[in-house]
Amino acid sequence: MTRLLSSIALMAFTLGSAVARAEGFVRVEGGRFVVGSAPFVFAGANIDALHGELERRTIAQTLDAVQADGLTVIRVWALGEGPSDASTWQREHVLFRAGDGFIEPAFVALDRLLVGAHARGLRVMVTLSNGWPDFGGVAQYLSWAGLPASGYGARDRFYDDARVRALFLAHVERVVGRTNTLTGQRYADDPTIFAWELMNEPQVDSPAGAEARLRFIEDVARRVHTLAPHQLVSSGVSEYRVRDERTAWRAACGLASIDFCDAHLYPQAADLVDSAQAIDGRIDDRVQLARFVLHKPIVFGEVGFDTRPDHDGWLGQSRAHWFAHLFSRLALDRVDGAFVWIYEPWHGRPRDYGIYVDRADTDDVRAELKAFAAGIGSRRGHNPRIGAAFGDAYRYPRYQVLRRTGAPQVEHREGTSIVSLPVDAIDVARWERSGTWDGGPFLHAYGFGDGSFAWRFPAPDRLARRVLVRARVSSEYPGTDAPPDGTSRVTVTIDGRSVGAFIAPPDDGRGVIVELELHDPHLLGSLRGGSHELRFTVAGPGAHGLCVYGRRTEHGAEETQPIDVELRFER
Repeated sequence: MTRLLSSIALMAFTLGSAVARAEGFVRVEGGRFVVGSAPFVFAGANIDALHGELERRTIAQTLDAVQADGLTVIRVWALGEGPSDASTWQREHVLFRAGDGFIEPAFVALDRLLVGAHARGLRVMVTLSNGWPDFGGVAQYLSWAGLPASGYGARDRFYDDARVRALFLAHVERVVGRTNTLTGQRYADDPTIFAWELMNEPQVDSPAGAEARLRFIEDVARRVHTLAPHQLVSSGVSEYRVRDERTAWRAACGLASIDFCDAHLYPQAADLVDSAQAIDGRIDDRVQLARFVLHKPIVFGEVGFDTRPDHDGWLGQSRAHWFAHLFSRLALDRVDGAFVWIYEPWHGRPRDYGIYVDRADTDDVRAELKAFAAGIGSRRGHNPRIGAAFGDAYRYPRYQVLRRTGAPQVEHREGTSIVSLPVDAIDVARWERSGTWDGGPFLHAYGFGDGSFAWRFPAPDRLARRVLVRARVSSEYPGTDAPPDGTSRVTVTIDGRSVGAFIAPPDDGRGVIVELELHDPHLLGSLRGGSHELRFTVAGPGAHGLCVYGRRTEHGAEETQPIDVELRFER
């Protein structure tokens, strides 16, 4: 009996100690953040405190600015991977790890930042890796493992390779399992750490890569929860533009090991976000999925507008206006937290999204942020565009419609009329994401996902015996890396009647010329004078978009014949 009582007492002491350690940590309860029994919502800032000599020297000044503006949480990157021949400066001021080992002074700088944050009543969200090459990132991990760091599929291999996983977990365990050298406190026991973010914006190249990323996130998040059971975990999957990316975002946020959803939003850099309503729709959609579909909190981990003086006045309004509008929508939707990008010291010239801690240049932005921070804990009102009744329905128009002005060019040769349709003068482009680009060998119009391009064209007055449709095309992937099966089936219609279909090959930035001949006698007979519509459509599962190429650009491609979209009427 004595032994039993002793065991019970020891168990009670152990549980009591665990509860005591859990006090003060941010938890998720009922789909919202709480500390103790009180709701926890916040306005915060990303800070650049660990990557650079000036940044590390001015940690205290940066934290003072954050505190002065009434912000309560900061987001910081505890990462930095370099090759074994990294320079002395990189080792001293940027990297956490070079090819031949960890660099302790970087971890001490993180210790110092956490102590400084705690002293000012701030909490910290710690990002453990980067999906982009900044400071090493995924590309450096792949290189360490002897894998290609670029090209289609490289990013997918990061999530599935055992060598990469071991290298990555070594960093995770060193950071999350660390004891602060300045206080003697384990990171896992420090309520100052609000959450661990596994990776900043982890990218994939394919549906298989998205599945591998899910497995990776689940496994690593479980490991972090084991190391730090009282702290929250975020996946870092924070962006989507089209249907497939939205589905992947929802899947990553919905994992059992992930405590809250994360979103990044830069309206000026987002395709086709060209109004206050478009900004609102994208905020609403992310909050709808998080709050009413997944029943989890949502944090906007990065939000911002370009603060450079020559970029002020976007869409006729000041940057302060746009920050105020963004904060107003976040408050109306009752988001759980938001971080602006990015508080930092002045480096001698404006940075695209810089908010300066030591100059008055961005005081207008800081004033709007102060107001947001002061009111975020007392939000009122309700947005009628979000709620349980809407389920996972889009809260913004899924398809974007672009209209271009331009005139077809008509050339008459003996027995043939050629109507050329410039690719940058498409009458209507209706896609999930669309635009034109002149950075490759040819100017081209692109549409991502599923959708259509349509041109208006005049038919000759005389009836044609034969009509050909010709175009240079490929599928559409970001950049010029596409998988071998990354094709799209394109149906072609004139005035809504079928001309035929072709397969657009994988995107290579150049495309191939395809040609279809009209065989429908009724359609041929209707193409005599008047205005008509030519439409290219990509639809259905596996739709990989469409690029339609036009005139040659200054970037070359002399060996390949340029071609606009053409209709050849042969009499």
